[in-house]
Amino acid sequence: MDLSLQIQQKQILSQRMQQSVEILQMNTLALSEYIREVAEENPLLDWSEERPLLLEDEKLLQKLEWLQESDEQNRGFYQTEMDNEKEREDLHYGKKEAQSLREYLLFQIHLLPVCEKEKKVLSFLAESTEESGYLETDALEAAMERYHLDEQRAEEILGHLQKLDPPGVGARDLKECLKIQLMQKGASVAAQNIVENYLADIAKNRISYIAKKLHISMEEMAEALAEIRSCAPKPGSGFANDRPVEYVVPDVFVERRGGELLVSVNSSLVPRLFISPSYRQILKDDPSKDTKEYVAQKLRQAEWAVQCVGRRESTLLETAKQIVAVQREFFLSPNGALKPLRMVDVAEKMQVHESTISRAVKDKYLQCDKGVFALGDFFSKAVVTDGAQSVSANSVQKQLADIIDGEDKTHPLSDRELTEKLVAQGVQISRRTVAKYREAMGIPGASGRKQY
Repeated sequence: MDLSLQIQQKQILSQRMQQSVEILQMNTLALSEYIREVAEENPLLDWSEERPLLLEDEKLLQKLEWLQESDEQNRGFYQTEMDNEKEREDLHYGKKEAQSLREYLLFQIHLLPVCEKEKKVLSFLAESTEESGYLETDALEAAMERYHLDEQRAEEILGHLQKLDPPGVGARDLKECLKIQLMQKGASVAAQNIVENYLADIAKNRISYIAKKLHISMEEMAEALAEIRSCAPKPGSGFANDRPVEYVVPDVFVERRGGELLVSVNSSLVPRLFISPSYRQILKDDPSKDTKEYVAQKLRQAEWAVQCVGRRESTLLETAKQIVAVQREFFLSPNGALKPLRMVDVAEKMQVHESTISRAVKDKYLQCDKGVFALGDFFSKAVVTDGAQSVSANSVQKQLADIIDGEDKTHPLSDRELTEKLVAQGVQISRRTVAKYREAMGIPGASGRKQY
């Protein structure tokens, strides 16, 4: 062992560069929170909630102009608009929040003709029910310990819960959920037998195997399967979710005006960050060296923060414009498909590194006439066709889904046959890639799609 000196070069991001990268990755909501936080930490930074006129503000100005005009026609426009708004308010008036599954169960338990202790146990089990309708793991054991119940008594009380509406609520697994629903419906013995012993085989679509084991015809098997399919695998899915709804805020807007596409960044929710002139007053009040150094340091930090926010907006806008320019057909045509596009292609056009584009589109969304899409969805790999032209992988997946939708379900196509049909349509693709695309779309293989 010995000590030695070595000279080595390393690429290290400075704190300012790290801050720039973090701001670039932020979506609209995260950036809005960040601007407020950085303005509170730096006395030289300030922010404003001033925003450009929104569509609602433009409508309000239009109504005021109508009232100011002496033209009777304009007053008629105003009255018609007010009547329409009143109708919309009447439609939404009195609309109540949807009831959750737990609230619905507690309401039914309150009406049951059982003793108070059983109601307490049932209420505990209802509160321990997941949003899907299943009983939480170890909830019954927790009730036994809390209310000093033996296993038999706890199962009896759980039976009361499982008789409530919706059918299948309070089950501990899928098998029990289906068994409860089939018993309440008075389903056939074959259907109950299949759920009890052959649930895994149903998932693999081994229909003929199950029919042979149960010694029933395919017609009886089809009827039993229809009874099973009529059951709800998640009985609580029709009720309101206790968790707050998370909304996606678009970061980029693409507006269609005639044959042109206008791209803009959503700045309505982002406060405007600017450097406050208050530092001049600070220097006047205390012109000492320490004060000057402190103000100079905070001023540099403030200027860099403002530059990073502005650079983020310009990078995001330019990236979105490049995407829209390539995917123009998708935005203008109702059935327009995505074209092959790589991040490295956009990076070369913008003369930046590929990682910059990756950070610019991370966790950001684009809103257009067709809906809201993640910016990353517009980047797709290329697949070569017979004419040496490239089509996107998304387009090939759509072609594959259309072929599967149109197949004979009694004789579904294998991956090899699907590959041959795509090749016949001019897409050069391997069977392995077809299987990968099919699995990515959640479509089972030929045996899993077969209908009897």
